Amino acid sequence: MQISFFAKLVLFLTLYFISDLSIKNNILRKVMSRAHRAKKI
Repeated sequence: MQISFFAKLVLFLTLYFISDLSIKNNILRKVMSRAHRAKKI
């Protein structure tokens, strides 16, 4: 029982970490694109 609970906890944390990274990457891409547009003008 404890092993399955620990496995679920690790899986949840890894999924949260991956989703958090993807969200940060999307924000960084938007900021970089805005910065490039500002430089062109």
